[in-house]
Amino acid sequence: MANSIGRSLRRLEDGRLLRGEGRFADDLQPERCLHVAFLRSPVAHGLVSGIDGAAPDAKAVFSAADLQGSCLPLTAHLTTPGVVSPPRPILAVDRVRFVGEMIAAAVAGTRYGAADAVAQLSPDIDPLPAVVTFEDALAEDAPRVHDEVPRNLYFTGRRTYGDPRGVFARAGLVVEGSVTHPRVAAAPIETRGVVAQPDGAGVTVWTSTQVPHLVADAIAECLGIDRAAVRVVATDVGGGFGAKAQVYPEEILLAWMARRVGAPVKWTETRSEHMQAASHARDQRVHFEAAVRKDGRILALRATIHSSVGAYGIRPFGPLLDPIGTAGLMTGPYDITDYEYTTYAVATNKSPEGPYRGVGMVTAVLAHERLMDLIAARLDLDPLEVRRVNFVRREQMPYRSPTGHPYETGDYGAALEAAASAFGYAAMRERQQRGRDEGREIGIGVASYVEYTGAGSSTFKGRGMLDIPGTDTARVWVAGDGQVHVQTSCPVIGQGSHTTLAQVAAHALGIDPDSIVVEQTDTAVVGPGTGSFMSRGSVTAATSVFRAATLLRELQAENGELDVTVTYDPPQAAHPYATHMCMVEVDPETGEAKILRYVVAEDCGVLINPMIVEGQVTGGVAQGAGAALMEEVAYGGDGQLLSSTFVDYLVPSIGETPEVEIAHLVTPSTVHELGTKGAGEGGTIGSTPAIANAVADALSLADLTLPLTPDRLTALRNDA
Repeated sequence: MANSIGRSLRRLEDGRLLRGEGRFADDLQPERCLHVAFLRSPVAHGLVSGIDGAAPDAKAVFSAADLQGSCLPLTAHLTTPGVVSPPRPILAVDRVRFVGEMIAAAVAGTRYGAADAVAQLSPDIDPLPAVVTFEDALAEDAPRVHDEVPRNLYFTGRRTYGDPRGVFARAGLVVEGSVTHPRVAAAPIETRGVVAQPDGAGVTVWTSTQVPHLVADAIAECLGIDRAAVRVVATDVGGGFGAKAQVYPEEILLAWMARRVGAPVKWTETRSEHMQAASHARDQRVHFEAAVRKDGRILALRATIHSSVGAYGIRPFGPLLDPIGTAGLMTGPYDITDYEYTTYAVATNKSPEGPYRGVGMVTAVLAHERLMDLIAARLDLDPLEVRRVNFVRREQMPYRSPTGHPYETGDYGAALEAAASAFGYAAMRERQQRGRDEGREIGIGVASYVEYTGAGSSTFKGRGMLDIPGTDTARVWVAGDGQVHVQTSCPVIGQGSHTTLAQVAAHALGIDPDSIVVEQTDTAVVGPGTGSFMSRGSVTAATSVFRAATLLRELQAENGELDVTVTYDPPQAAHPYATHMCMVEVDPETGEAKILRYVVAEDCGVLINPMIVEGQVTGGVAQGAGAALMEEVAYGGDGQLLSSTFVDYLVPSIGETPEVEIAHLVTPSTVHELGTKGAGEGGTIGSTPAIANAVADALSLADLTLPLTPDRLTALRNDA
């Protein structure tokens, strides 16, 4: 049969989903199932002295006092020097730290009955001053979010590579600027959902998660039960984007409640709950400066990074995700050896921050791509030429960045040229000038980046994140139905992994992908692993599937085992890259920025399914456009959430999503035998800065604060 890798097969999972046969968390209806609703804090910061009211129709009402001695708080186990990450209580004990924090839970026979029970309860809270902005949190007399977090700093990281201070002292030209990325929400179609039921001495939990094995580990730890007695099943997931790649207090609490009431319990998150209490992301400010040669070559770089982590560091990442991710990739695809940074993880009275598509990297790329354009403007150079003179060259590969990222293969200049060719860069600049001559505000934006994906145990151990194994496991077996079945520790979250993993297994076995059954992750069926984030699907999951399927075929030929499990630990991360180019026009009357043209030249290594890769890139571009132009989780000065619905938090629709032209380059990764590099996050990483640069080009802006909404652009024009 033809090679299954590299074919644009239609997604095998879509028929079942389109027929309404999906098994999402809200579809589960165990017998005797009770429903749960939560009493959440209406204030950002305060002392809890009790709960007023009663809920006579509820089966039970639980507060923090009920958990004492039988349920521990969530702890992120970190060995990173200097980090402070206080445990996160499952229910607030004596203090609330953000609007939406859980205080109590009510159990009833129906979902509406549980909600009615919660409505009859009112927390007795003595409000305290809230810290919301960086300035609030870092002020000398600022109230502390946690008593044990001095100066509201979970972590301060300072590193110097080479001799940046000496270079700056000798520099004839210094270019500086700043970018501010708003706090954003992943806003998947499906909100979170959890179903738990007692199972002998343990518990079985079905949850909409990207990390089922990590959830099981945390449940066992918090409930004090044997890990083997905890089973976690990842339901069908209606989008995650990183927001479901952590362990939430609700998952712990429902497991505890199921054992306490002796019956299945279920919770489905409302959209307003999701906006309040599911993790947010970004909320960063970066100031950067570069010592620059007259030809645009960067001689040294330094950056100061502030990240608003919120009220708690999450499990398993703690408060380190964006602060160290952004600092580590500030040099991007550029050959910069002299670099220093200071990065701050700031505690604020907001919902905790977690992973979201392009963790830390979106803001890093926004910063270094703004820098490229600012250098070009300062020296009157073409923005492409500034990038060309600074790129790591193909002949330098493999290349180690100053912060230690080992770029294994790539040709960043080739991606720039491919994007420029597809975009028709010279002709588009001429079109831009003609438009400007007519009084139109047209801009062209460019963004080049390199990212890291599919990291292994050495990466997470180096970061001090002990709760993340870095490995992933695949099981491939011939079941009683005669078909080959596949499970991995990386659950499918809507990215087409059922299809791509079937293609990989089919390639190894020499059979048709249609005959492969890829199952959703069940911790009782497949061995431990990390989960679906950091574009692990086509790297760690696919490599472990390929190895397991290859071994199964060899054993079959020897009349041996028909059930094989393989765990893969990548020796290092893989490094996809791309260049994005776009043209925008800003309406002078409304301030609306409209995307007129969008091109991507990307290299994610070997493409398992080009059609799925293109879908991932296009979807990522849509999310990046949202962040650049409209999305912002907004809080008032008192910590009240001002964007709790889609009336106030805007996400792009089909009307705001550009058509995306995609050119593929393929330089296989040398990290593993498949040569894949990961494709899930690049669309967002590149699009946010490309669109921001285009708007800045249209209006001759310098420092940028996203989102570039019509009202903000109108105000900037009026202030100019």
